[in-house]
Amino acid sequence: LVQNDIKRVLAYSTVSQLGYMFVAAGVGAYWVAIFHLYTHAFFKALLFLGAGSVIHAMSGEQDMRRMGGLKGKIPVTFATMFIASLAIAGIPGLAGFFSKDEIIWQTYSSPLGSRFLTVVGLITAAMTAFYMWRLMFLTFYGPGRMDERTRQHVHESPRTMTVPLMVLAAGSALAGWLGVPKLFGLPAFFQSFEHWLEPVFEPVSTIARDGAEHAGHAAEMFLMGVSIVLALGGIYVARYVYLKLRADQRPTGGLLYPVLYNKWYVDEIYDLVFVRGLSLGGGAACARFDSGVVDGGVNGTAWATRFVSTVSMWWDTWIVDGLVNLGAFTVRALSFPVRFLQTGFLQSYALVFVLGLILIFGYYWVR
Repeated sequence: LVQNDIKRVLAYSTVSQLGYMFVAAGVGAYWVAIFHLYTHAFFKALLFLGAGSVIHAMSGEQDMRRMGGLKGKIPVTFATMFIASLAIAGIPGLAGFFSKDEIIWQTYSSPLGSRFLTVVGLITAAMTAFYMWRLMFLTFYGPGRMDERTRQHVHESPRTMTVPLMVLAAGSALAGWLGVPKLFGLPAFFQSFEHWLEPVFEPVSTIARDGAEHAGHAAEMFLMGVSIVLALGGIYVARYVYLKLRADQRPTGGLLYPVLYNKWYVDEIYDLVFVRGLSLGGGAACARFDSGVVDGGVNGTAWATRFVSTVSMWWDTWIVDGLVNLGAFTVRALSFPVRFLQTGFLQSYALVFVLGLILIFGYYWVR
């Protein structure tokens, strides 16, 4: 509703239309979900390619606030995107009308649906018409807001780009006629899409089909009328805000606008919770745990091992080796006199033996 990048508007729009498809699947109308996927393929592909044609004409500019007045300068791009914007808004006769109206009807009539889902679908229809025509009015209508250099180079895209746009415009206008509601009383050909998918979805779509038949055509016509009025109302509000009001008069204040402009702060919340919280904060906590506990335990074990080995080495050196060395020293000290006699040489022993005999004979001689 408030984005200014033309491609971003379409990207978020795609998410919204996917929501429609899931709603249809959720209430058991599976063929309707596929039907909207089929019609959406035409007008959303056209819108994205058309946005590319606009960006090409604007020399790469994507900000719609710097566009405007392109209606007469790129007429083929304008005409095809005009058809696609009417189709996605749900204007009768175009592809988006048939599939979107069928989804809203199924949320009301299916036993698996609810009035709440119907209201959500109707509000979304009005929002879709508003934001798509906000895009159209900012891009193609009003005075040009681009710089002079860009203004001079604005030109229609080549046929390699415009011919696919025209083909998709035809699909955006006609593709929905394969799923016309039965209340219009047209031949079976105009319900070809539903019949074509019956072999796949017949077993699971009976509940939704029975609910639609039970609700009656009057309620379906009423919801269809409400959807059309809301779509036209969304277009009118977009026209009033972005064509009638000056830029400084447009609503950009209050609490809701910044929330929408910042995309519900999803990116900021994600950054706070996951990037800064879990990734950075959690990473820092893990780093502290790893450094303090894991590495601390390893380093503490290493310090304890070194301390114990130091004490063991001191004990081994001074106590164990000291006692051994003390015993060796004592033996060496006590054996010192003996080493003069116990030389291991035979001549020494013979000399001692002879000297002993001389002493003995001398002793007896003296006696």
